[in-house]
Amino acid sequence: MERSTADIEPLGPDGSRTPGVLTSYELCRGARFDAFRDSLNGVFYPARVEPTGPDSAVPESWLSATSLTHLTLGFVRFGTETALDPGALGAYHVNVAMSGSVESRCGSQHVVARPGTAAVFTPHEHTLLPRWGADAGQLCIKINRRSLESELENLVGRPISSWVRFSLGFDLTSPAGKSWLAVVRLLLSELDTPHSLVRRSVAHREQIERMVVSSLLLAQPSDYFDALHTDGPPARSRTVKRVVDAIDAAPEKPWDLSDMARVAGVSGRRLQQGFREQMEMSPTTYLRTVRLERVRADLVAGTGSVTDVALRWGFTHLSRFSAAYRDRFGEAPSDTLRTLRS
Repeated sequence: MERSTADIEPLGPDGSRTPGVLTSYELCRGARFDAFRDSLNGVFYPARVEPTGPDSAVPESWLSATSLTHLTLGFVRFGTETALDPGALGAYHVNVAMSGSVESRCGSQHVVARPGTAAVFTPHEHTLLPRWGADAGQLCIKINRRSLESELENLVGRPISSWVRFSLGFDLTSPAGKSWLAVVRLLLSELDTPHSLVRRSVAHREQIERMVVSSLLLAQPSDYFDALHTDGPPARSRTVKRVVDAIDAAPEKPWDLSDMARVAGVSGRRLQQGFREQMEMSPTTYLRTVRLERVRADLVAGTGSVTDVALRWGFTHLSRFSAAYRDRFGEAPSDTLRTLRS
């Protein structure tokens, strides 16, 4: 008999449902709604969370959560019908329905998540959960945006120039869905087991976290799904490789299209065509991507102020740089520095 996601949330000895996951990470239980909401927003996202049912102390409410390197995992049950509006999340996120039902929207997409179904949210589209049922419990998985996009770049063998748009509904009863859920269960089991390898070794835990991310990319349809399921990226032509190597060696140079075309030995138009065919981006987008990666590495290393580092890597228009950085990494460059210093 197949095990469903509902099997993860058993009945406790007192007849109340106690989550069978993250039992060592309880944060809030049976609290007043406003206290529960504050705890939830502190773990995940600042959101408008309003009860549409009774909002006094709710005995069935439960929040357990832990933040790891690439993921934040939590079990959430409100115990009363609730509406949530977090807006654009700034991160990737998966809600796995374990009991009850939750109406979920992301941009123009809509799904009602029930056991056997998950909802996969993207960073920049408006997320809305207009009805979280009173009996609904969900495993909530927040995925660091850069972690997912780096994993995607490793899988497709090239940089990506935009965020990933997933299909919202995720069928966990399909073979691919079952495979992804098995990896999630492995991580949950290890987290709930004292002295497990995940608890003893950060490197081992991070490896399983990355497996959760990579298996999601491979299992769930997205705008990169076809690229992920080809035999591999085509070999780069000599002209494109020359430009890629030159940019990688010196991205801080004041490159323009004519400079790149001169390195490639072809016209600017032909070079743009080659990049679109082989890299799925323009030469200037590739240059900006490399520069942004170098800036982030220097900010994380603490080698200078935001302005100094941006100028060092060839960004001369600082407001445009800040917008590009936020779009790429989901946070402002100053936030990267602030996180480092805190």
